[in-house]
Amino acid sequence: MLLKLAKSCSALRARIYGLTLCLAASLAPVNVAAEWLDPLKTPAIQTDLAHQALLLGVTSTADRVVAVGAFGNIISSDDSGLTWTQGQVPVSVTLTAVRFADTNIGWAVGHDGVILKTEDGGQTWTAQFDGYRANDMMIVGAEQRFAAAELVLQDAQASGDSDAIYDAEYALESADFGLQDAQYDAETGSTKPFLDIYVESAERAIAIGAYGMFFETRDGGATWSDISSALPNPDRLHLNSIVATGDNKLAVIGEMGFIATSDDAGQTWTAEIAPYDGSLFGAVDSGDLQLLYSLRGHVYRSLDNGGDWNKLVTGAEQTLFGGAVGETNTVLVGNAGSVIILDNELNNPRSIIIEGRASLSSVTVAPNGRFILVGEAGVKILNPESDDVISEITMASGE
Repeated sequence: MLLKLAKSCSALRARIYGLTLCLAASLAPVNVAAEWLDPLKTPAIQTDLAHQALLLGVTSTADRVVAVGAFGNIISSDDSGLTWTQGQVPVSVTLTAVRFADTNIGWAVGHDGVILKTEDGGQTWTAQFDGYRANDMMIVGAEQRFAAAELVLQDAQASGDSDAIYDAEYALESADFGLQDAQYDAETGSTKPFLDIYVESAERAIAIGAYGMFFETRDGGATWSDISSALPNPDRLHLNSIVATGDNKLAVIGEMGFIATSDDAGQTWTAEIAPYDGSLFGAVDSGDLQLLYSLRGHVYRSLDNGGDWNKLVTGAEQTLFGGAVGETNTVLVGNAGSVIILDNELNNPRSIIIEGRASLSSVTVAPNGRFILVGEAGVKILNPESDDVISEITMASGE
């Protein structure tokens, strides 16, 4: 019964997630007469409007800001967000997140299981991985888990322990379901998106995404490995965010209140009890202080590195998708232009709405200390001290 319920829930999530992707795709202009081009093999088009198009992820290095979004657009700014230059990108899929190891080496991830790498600060990118290879690796991992579950059941049956047999039978049935799921995913193509990436160094990075995708490189992206078996996520919940929360400490955050933490830089993971059982979209860290943000404006604050959480009353009701910690303020952003500004103790929130109410998906701190907001309407710059928003932003080529 429990497994049937899990299958039913998984099918429902698939329909909901598929509907979300369809709605997102419907926002893009379509030429029905044009020949279909594989976005994994079609370079992003150079355009003077890239800074105004949908952007889903943004990050900063010591002297540069880089943002990614629809149509494979990747843009960078060397003047804290006032002017932008578009990079050379070999794909035109929607990109969701970007992170850097240093000023030159970084990765971007997105739909169709794509992983891109740059070695020149975001000016040019190369494709390292895609959903086809991800599907193949996930089938291999599912087969290994199924074989291991069969051995556990054999040992349990040999022991005659009825409780152990019951647990092993359930685990085997779950492993069988996971294998069928992986095989079905491979038949549907390279459809699953990566949603975030953690970059530890120029050699190591971890990419996470829909339906429990969890991949790692330890050789600068030359090879990527499926490490999903290390995560306590048997229901293959969507993984929305991966963040560092201290020395060697990481947290993975996802749907249905999923939180898993690691105290050894991602070698092992422990499931945690979340303060909210809806979808969680991310967290920000400031020493021993953390904020967790989610659906309908729910924000939770921890004073002990995620041990206990207390709900903050923010005055906002919009879903929150991104957050960044600055020198004196922390900023969260979300639907309908919603922005929450907190002090350096991650407290005393105040809520504002960006004019135009375009949804915001991500935020980072620029080299000059201001916050770069990206989303449905492209790039905005926020001064949190005065709540001023700068919208007069151009491409370096002069849009």
